[in-house]
Amino acid sequence: MNRPKNRKELLNHINQVSFAVDEVKLYLDTHPCDAEALAYFREFSRERNLALKEYARIYGPLTVDTAEDTCTDRWNWINEPWPWQEGGC
Repeated sequence: MNRPKNRKELLNHINQVSFAVDEVKLYLDTHPCDAEALAYFREFSRERNLALKEYARIYGPLTVDTAEDTCTDRWNWINEPWPWQEGGC
């Protein structure tokens, strides 16, 4: 998948792949043996994690899972603009 170039596009991409992951998780709750759905989950989960890490690297973390990669010297992610500030969303 091609990665979005700017902050707004990257947030939009994260929202899209997050939605796909959440929906397929619900499906897998009732269809745990669906190999195609599991592959879809793995693909979009990997894409979501990559996008979250990319966002954290460039703009600061959106989730606590990606905070450790960008806040190694101090807890500075609170100082970054929130996604809804400065036209982030």
